[in-house]
Amino acid sequence: MSKFFSKQNKLLSNIISLIILQGSNYIFPLITFPFLVRSLGVENYGILVFCVAIMQFLNVFVDFGFNISGTREISINKIHHNKVNETYNVILTVKIIISVIVGLIYFLVVEVFPLFDGNKITYLIGYLIIFGNTLFPLWLYQGLEKMKYITYINIVAKAIVTILIFVFINGENDLNLAVFFQTLYFVIPGVFSIFFVKKNLNIKFEFIIDVNRLISELKKGKYIFMTNLWINFYNQGPIVILGFISGNTSTGRYGIGQKIQSAFFGLSQPITQAVYPYLCDLYENRKEKFNKFRKKLLVFGLIFSITISVMLCFFSPFLVKVVYGSSSPQITSLIRFFSVIVFLGVMNTIMARIAYAMNRSKGLNKIYLIAAILFMISSGPLTLWLHEFGMALVVIISEVIIFILNLRHILKINEDNI
Repeated sequence: MSKFFSKQNKLLSNIISLIILQGSNYIFPLITFPFLVRSLGVENYGILVFCVAIMQFLNVFVDFGFNISGTREISINKIHHNKVNETYNVILTVKIIISVIVGLIYFLVVEVFPLFDGNKITYLIGYLIIFGNTLFPLWLYQGLEKMKYITYINIVAKAIVTILIFVFINGENDLNLAVFFQTLYFVIPGVFSIFFVKKNLNIKFEFIIDVNRLISELKKGKYIFMTNLWINFYNQGPIVILGFISGNTSTGRYGIGQKIQSAFFGLSQPITQAVYPYLCDLYENRKEKFNKFRKKLLVFGLIFSITISVMLCFFSPFLVKVVYGSSSPQITSLIRFFSVIVFLGVMNTIMARIAYAMNRSKGLNKIYLIAAILFMISSGPLTLWLHEFGMALVVIISEVIIFILNLRHILKINEDNI
């Protein structure tokens, strides 16, 4: 009994740490968000979000699903220090290799494609986001359920960056500096983690040269990687496609709406992230408790997602005034589209975490592949026709398809377990 309560307290502690961490991930950027829109202008802000969106998309290749597969592997073996150390070394080695390959290709693309002319330095600076993400082992902290250790450094780093933005960003000519400051949100925690993991967790990094071991780790996360890739087609893809088709102004308006939507969606992230290693542990060791907890989680997710979606829809005119500086019926309507995406996104994330905990990544990959294909087919025509509203509509349709297929997948898992 005491062991059970200990696990419950640890889960609660990790949820609280993740709430603080995730809160800082959204609160500090949201503080600077209106300032950047007004200082840089909508067009330059569009370039900034376009640059960050490209980095987030490329980061899918570098992460390769390790935030799920690595977390699961660490959580199952967390009492075996040598196994944890080995997993850390292998995953970090793979991420470093992939980041170098992706970086070389990206630098070549920036040099060759005319789209990047005039802002090449901006896009090259943005690659520091990948550097920071490569070094930051979120999967390790989640798997060990020791999120509190990284919460404070993230808050300090984001506070420093926020101050730098307000002090040094003065107008449209400061675009490159604004992008550099955005990269520090990722670089500072990443660099710090290298020293923290060695000193406080007694985990030492050694570059692994065993090719078979590296390939084996890649195979563990291949379906999760592909699923994340499909997800990013309609998460980060819209900004990239809008940048190519509709120009920087439409991209900027969509970026404003997406930023506000992300803040509301982010309210659910501490819970889903903290619950995931707990779900993995329950499924491996106590399936009866897992089944009960899974049902409670789905009910909670439904109530929570509806609540925050309604709030976003209701407060959208006020949020636009705060961010944009004046009323904008166009952006307000766009945010109301995003309120639907928030509901669907939260529920789909919860159902996906349940399936991942049950090691059903292959089935999930098929679901998100179907949505990605639908997105790729329809995003071009609808964006040409309705610009940012067409893109928002495509994302809603994709999320609805995922919701229906996820629900069928979860129900099928239930039948298989009976």
